Amino acid sequence: MAMTKMFRDRVVSMEQTQEIGEKHLDLLKELVTEALPGWVVTEHGLDHEPDLFFLLLSHETSGETKRVSFTRMVLADAGRLPAIVEDRNALVRGRLIEILRSRAARPEIVLRAGDLLADEEQAEADAIESEWRKKHEAELAAKRLEDERREREKLRKRQEEDARRRAQREREGRERAASGSPAAQSPGGKAGQGGRRRRGRGKGGASPSAPGGGPPRPPSPPQAQERPPQGAPDQGQPRGPESGGRRRRRRGRRGGGGGRNGGGPSAPPAPG
Repeated sequence: MAMTKMFRDRVVSMEQTQEIGEKHLDLLKELVTEALPGWVVTEHGLDHEPDLFFLLLSHETSGETKRVSFTRMVLADAGRLPAIVEDRNALVRGRLIEILRSRAARPEIVLRAGDLLADEEQAEADAIESEWRKKHEAELAAKRLEDERREREKLRKRQEEDARRRAQREREGRERAASGSPAAQSPGGKAGQGGRRRRGRGKGGASPSAPGGGPPRPPSPPQAQERPPQGAPDQGQPRGPESGGRRRRRRGRRGGGGGRNGGGPSAPPAPG
């Protein structure tokens, strides 16, 4: 809906520009030819895109062309062209002709409402522009100060973060140094601990790794218990050489008498 209204307003504005320009066409031709002698108006029309009413001029001798355009405010504002319509000797008439003459070398001349301001209007416009410039410069200065403050804040935070990380690294280093004992840090202490661990493992079985860091040795099989040969005396009771000899001697003495436990055949009787 807003776009439709804007389009309708623009169409109305262009229609008004063309209508007012054609209504005061003779006055416009008079002003232009007075300001630019030797030029003749050959064509007029509406430039739709910038909403300008234009006059196309041609030089009488050289044949060059020139274009003079007027905004709708110049054609419709009470202090511009309508003031000249009411009074042919109005001050705005002389200002308009003076501006056209100062721009005569241009191939295209455009007259705007700001070009035809009266002295009071010009002073007011200058004051408004000066006030705007001051305000704009103050806004720029405030923006620069804000940008500088943000940069300083970023730099401060970056420095604080670097200091925090540095302090954390130093604290962690001190904690690691305090937690390690001298025996654990020395190579001898580590070797003693390793030797104790290896001796402890040797009690239960073979060490999982061979000395010198070589591959692990398989556990040695248990020694098989020697079995006595079949028919051998029981080895359950220990028998020394002396005990065996004494027993044999006793058996010999008993054998001579033919005891119960004779160790051999009895001797034949002597002949009688």
